[in-house]
Amino acid sequence: MVSKAPNLIGKEVVQKQIDLAAIANISTILRWCEELLHNLSDEPPTALRTGGLGVRDLKKIAEHLGIDETCAGFVAELCYLGGLLVIDSDDQILPTSAFDIWLTKSAEERWYSLVVLWLDTSRVSGLIGKISDKNVAPLGPELDRAGASLIRRSTLKVLNDNPQLTPDVKSLQEIVKWINPQRANNDYVEWTLREAEWLGITGQGALSTFGSNLLNEKEMLEIEPALPKPVDHILIQADNSAVAPGPLTPELASEMGTIADIESRGGATVYRFSDSSIRRGLDHGKTGDQIKTFLSKISKTPMPQPLEYLITDIAKRHGRLRVGSAHTYIRCEDEGLVQQILHDKKCEHLRLRKIAPQVLVTDFELAEVIGELREFGYLPAAENSGGILLSQPNLRRSKSRPKPPRIISEFTAPKDAIVTAAVKTIRAGERSKKVDPIIPGTSSNETLALINQYINEGKSLIISYADNNGGVSNRIIEPISISLGTLTARDETSDEILQFRIPRINGVAPSLTNSENKADLDL
Repeated sequence: MVSKAPNLIGKEVVQKQIDLAAIANISTILRWCEELLHNLSDEPPTALRTGGLGVRDLKKIAEHLGIDETCAGFVAELCYLGGLLVIDSDDQILPTSAFDIWLTKSAEERWYSLVVLWLDTSRVSGLIGKISDKNVAPLGPELDRAGASLIRRSTLKVLNDNPQLTPDVKSLQEIVKWINPQRANNDYVEWTLREAEWLGITGQGALSTFGSNLLNEKEMLEIEPALPKPVDHILIQADNSAVAPGPLTPELASEMGTIADIESRGGATVYRFSDSSIRRGLDHGKTGDQIKTFLSKISKTPMPQPLEYLITDIAKRHGRLRVGSAHTYIRCEDEGLVQQILHDKKCEHLRLRKIAPQVLVTDFELAEVIGELREFGYLPAAENSGGILLSQPNLRRSKSRPKPPRIISEFTAPKDAIVTAAVKTIRAGERSKKVDPIIPGTSSNETLALINQYINEGKSLIISYADNNGGVSNRIIEPISISLGTLTARDETSDEILQFRIPRINGVAPSLTNSENKADLDL
């Protein structure tokens, strides 16, 4: 073994050039995060069954941000780490309320809140994509790797010890391997360099002043003074485009992002107005006049007539066709009777709405509406979707399982196997009730490790599991196998073979020992 660390080979760079590149990257990563989260709010994708963001949705996000899918996956993971987005109980990927708070903070605070989490996370965004024949999704449960943070910090420490130097990647990998011979991974080093550049910790491959201040835990990162000053105006062009000659203030950037699409980025941002972008602004509650007033106020150039005509035309047609939801309708050829029901104070609680001279709608159930109207002295009749009068009542059936009738008779003594199974089921139910409802949370790595351990040892365990409605319950199970992010196990209480999604397992704890299980069956 080499007793002395190899020397780092690289290219010297002027610190000013490093910082200029880094501050541009910091501004860009913050903008990517903001645009991603606004996009998820407008069009939330559905998570995969195994958890995570699907390939098509990732590609769509990458196209929206104007970056490749690898970078888009990293941005999504960064927002996930910061608690700015979440996979909710309906499997939709949405921004959290923390995003709104994050937007109110300074650029330095926003950057710091994300970067410190990236430094210490066990999640490795570089794994996103294909691993052999398997696709690893961003936000999924398969990105945790032990030692990732150690390699990340070791890589950045080498850069910190060699300022103003863009390292040769192989040279840097050798040094990190010398520092951590048991944990070294060349891919992790390369991914750390790539992500550090995206974050602005480095610029042109060398450690920036901001990255150095971060690693050395300086009180001031010096990001705010280095950022370009935001502008509060745009220049509308004759071809239905607009140019922002610098980064817009957060308020203007948000407004422009609602009514226009970003066509190109750089020192200046080019926006494009179109039918769909104007319609998006109208869908967000703006009127055509409000959009025109806003653009006239912030533009240093006059609004061209084609753009004004476009906004007027879209606003005129927007909302002429309405779509809504209603559970039950009431119709009658006698418009006077319809009017009487609508204004009858006894019917106010039904919250009736008139959508045509002869039609009322409500969100209440059909049977409830008919019952209420009859109670108030009206004589309604039910009809089917084709308008045909129903001549007999709707046959109602319970969805519950039938319970066997109670039989009073003589029985033969049950077999020992049946008694043993019954006692085991009862004991499992009792143990489940005794379990503390709060099981310590476990990371994805810990969850998989514990489950695999219990599968190999043939032991039962307790999991804290979240259902589709967001409720969390404790289950005593005997794990059987893990496949595609799903655990197959036998539920000890119901004695049924069930499947549990790994991302919904909040915690894992050991159940009773084998001797305790045996004692449960002793009568």
